[in-house]
Amino acid sequence: MLRCIVHATIPRYLRVYGSLKAQVESGDFKLGDFLPAEPELQKLFNVSRTTVRRAVELLAQEGFVSIQQGKGTEVLDFKATQRLQYVSSFSETLQEKGFNVRYRDLVAECTPAPRRIAADLKLEPDARVVRVQRVILANGKPIAIIWNYLLPEIVPGIERRIAGMKTLYAFLESEYNLRIEAATDYISAKAAGAEEAARLEVPVESPLLVVKRITYSRGRTIEVAILHVVADKYEYCVQSKDRPPRAT
Repeated sequence: MLRCIVHATIPRYLRVYGSLKAQVESGDFKLGDFLPAEPELQKLFNVSRTTVRRAVELLAQEGFVSIQQGKGTEVLDFKATQRLQYVSSFSETLQEKGFNVRYRDLVAECTPAPRRIAADLKLEPDARVVRVQRVILANGKPIAIIWNYLLPEIVPGIERRIAGMKTLYAFLESEYNLRIEAATDYISAKAAGAEEAARLEVPVESPLLVVKRITYSRGRTIEVAILHVVADKYEYCVQSKDRPPRAT
C-alpha cells in the first residue's frame, strides 16, 4: 500500500523522493513494479506535477527506478549484489548488473606499504608496493573508493599503462598474463569521515562497507584491496552448506 511520509522542514520534491525511496528500499515496491501514475502521486502528496517529476527524476538518477516513455516508472534492482562463490572484481559485478562503470581520480604509484598491507603481502615493513587508487562511479554516481596494493615485480610499468583500464582483474589478465585464482574477503563497517564523504558525495558519518580482499595467483599472495563502499548501494551474498560436525 502506498504511504505518504511527511517531513515538514524539507522541500516538497525531497519529501516525495524520500517517501518513495523508503518504500522501494523496504520492499513495498518490488523489482519490476511500476510506481503509481503522476496524477495519483500528485493527489497522494498534495503537490504539483513538476514536484512529482522532480522527485521521480532524482530516484532515476540514483538508480532506484527507470522512467520508460509510454509505460511508466519501473522499480529497479537498486543494489549490486556480489556473490562470493567465485572471484569477481567490484567493477565486474557492477557491470554484470547493467551499471555504466567509470573511474575518477585514477592513480597508480609506487609507495611504501602500510604496515598491515606489508604483513598481508608477506613483505618486510616499509617494502615498496604499487598502489592503484580510484573512485568508482556507477551510472555517474560515486559508489566506492578502492585502493589496490600489488607486488611491483608482477606489474612492471603499470603506472604508464593503466589509463585505459576497464577492470583491474581483466587488465592484469590481458596485460600481464596474471589470473586471479582465489580470494579471501574480510567485511566490516565504518562511518564516513569528512574526506571520504566528500569523495563519495554522501553526508559525513554515512555508513560504509569496508572490504579487505587478499588475492592469490600461482600459489602466492599478489594483491591486497581495500574498498570503502556506500552501504545502501551494495551487498554481499554468502552461501553456506551444512552444519559443522558435532564434537564427540
